[in-house]
Amino acid sequence: MFGPDLYATLALAASILAPALPPRTGWVGDAVFIKKPGIAVGQLEADGTFTPNGVSRSILHVVTRDEKGHVQVVQDGKRVWISKDDVVRLKDAVEYYTKMLDTEPDNDQWFAFRGIARHRDGKTEEAIKDYAEAIRLRPKAASWYGNRGIIYMAAKRFDEAIADFTTAIDLTENEMAYLNRGLAYSRKKEYAKAAADYATAIERNPDSPLGQNQLAWLLSTAPDAKVRDGKRAVEAARKACELTEHKNGGYLDTLAAAYAETGDFAKAVEWQEKAVRAGDIPIRDRDGARKRLELYKQKKPYREEE
Repeated sequence: MFGPDLYATLALAASILAPALPPRTGWVGDAVFIKKPGIAVGQLEADGTFTPNGVSRSILHVVTRDEKGHVQVVQDGKRVWISKDDVVRLKDAVEYYTKMLDTEPDNDQWFAFRGIARHRDGKTEEAIKDYAEAIRLRPKAASWYGNRGIIYMAAKRFDEAIADFTTAIDLTENEMAYLNRGLAYSRKKEYAKAAADYATAIERNPDSPLGQNQLAWLLSTAPDAKVRDGKRAVEAARKACELTEHKNGGYLDTLAAAYAETGDFAKAVEWQEKAVRAGDIPIRDRDGARKRLELYKQKKPYREEE
């Protein structure tokens, strides 16, 4: 279980696994931002035909492939395609949203979108100011609290992040707000509260692979023995893998950790080998995945560091 933070609706809602990328060509590896809410995502055929089958639920995506005027990204643990005409690259995003604000200075979404771009560009305080303005303009927008919470969490301002996620929950009770708050609690080392939020999230949406994976990882690897629950972790991890057709290496990695927590090291090794072979574990996390494999071969479970 690796990778970027989670964002609320209209922000980054990608898999916990940040996909490994092929050699950089075109836009591969670039962060791209949607130009407006509701842009289409779908499948791209070999002849270049694009078939929409949903909408982007994120402001920000990372490009995994670049072909035929479209980019492939990960959404909900699955790979989908977006037209290049519907996105703007990180290097141009702040300028793009600033121009949109020039024409619509009271549009909260442009402040929010620019805030995410500024956050990704390392300008934390400017990003927080953009979200303060977005919230002033639309104080009932749960997503804006959720997104600002993510920025606070990245800055390790966990109490402020939890406060924003709690406001988002009060406004919408969307499962992503619970997942975000659970992640903040986990990083604050309040593992029982994190587990409760993850459980609530999947009660609200049992078919969320992200939610199932988050819960399974925590129940498998939490330093607090009172929080760990191997049997329940295996159930959640298997569900996450089934929902993503066993194609997400990060979720396979979680399933292996869950089996290790139950003491079934044969299955832990089997699934960890599959996770490593899947090829979509980010370069920065591959050493960790291999080390976990060696742990399981030694009949030892994996624990997150305190």
